[in-house]
Amino acid sequence: MRKLLIVGAVLISLPFVSFAQTSTTTAGDTGTITITNPGLLPGDFLYFLDRWSEALNMAIIFNKENKARKHLEYAKERVAEMSEVLSDTDAKLEDVKSAKDDFDERVAKAAMLAKEEKDKGSDVKNLARELDDELDDIQDELKDILNEHQDEMSHAEAVIRAKLAGLSPTDPQIQGLTQALESITKEKNDANEEEDDLDDELMDEQKLFEEMMGKELSAQKHLEQAMRLRDRMMQGIPADLSTSSEKLMKDAQAAMKRGDFESAKRISEQAENALEKAREIMDDFDIDMDGIDDIDVGNLEDEIRKGERMMDDFNR
Repeated sequence: MRKLLIVGAVLISLPFVSFAQTSTTTAGDTGTITITNPGLLPGDFLYFLDRWSEALNMAIIFNKENKARKHLEYAKERVAEMSEVLSDTDAKLEDVKSAKDDFDERVAKAAMLAKEEKDKGSDVKNLARELDDELDDIQDELKDILNEHQDEMSHAEAVIRAKLAGLSPTDPQIQGLTQALESITKEKNDANEEEDDLDDELMDEQKLFEEMMGKELSAQKHLEQAMRLRDRMMQGIPADLSTSSEKLMKDAQAAMKRGDFESAKRISEQAENALEKAREIMDDFDIDMDGIDDIDVGNLEDEIRKGERMMDDFNR
């Protein structure tokens, strides 16, 4: 009887399902990229229909692995909604709070469903790797969205500051512009904090996925991530850092071949950390890597040397 009620509800909802998300596929530098179109957005009058259709879809999925995949699909839609809403320069983070909350809930449910299958004795290694890869992509996309929002706020700050600089102290516009500036600065700081907190918020789920995928797949994941990061940054890395990071990745590959997956993972993570630091410097200072000062280069080289010492210890 319950299943009949669910099926009936789904049939009733079919006229509204077109409001939900769709996706298109394009070719990218690293393979196939699926772009989610958000459909209805938070704040739209009929937005509840989108969520209702999702709940109905989840109700008729009985396979837990497919349920976990569907939760991440809907998490991806929440990110697409956030992107669309925040593309309006007047939008604020509070306008996408419900979407972000649902994103967090979907990710947690996907991880828990995979764990439940593992606890029952199912082999979920490949599923965990699949979900972890998907979550990594979604996380990067969300970071980009928050970063773009910060850039928009920084531009708005600059415009208001320039206008204030041209006004006389007694101009009646000053009070309103000052209040607007304070609001924009707070929004920028909130977006920065949200971006910084994202890694910590997803840490538990990512750690769980890595535990479920096992040592070999986990090590392979980190090695592939380091190699992709290196390839994306190839034109900007100083020669000495490129050589050092390349050595770390070769050491990690060697560890993989001899079955020392824990070492391979740690060395790959060390290479990732060094390359990420280089990317952060480029992003923070908006300059070519050739313009990094000696202190920055020294910090990066320290990261590389840590990995090299680690490899030397393993080889003894």
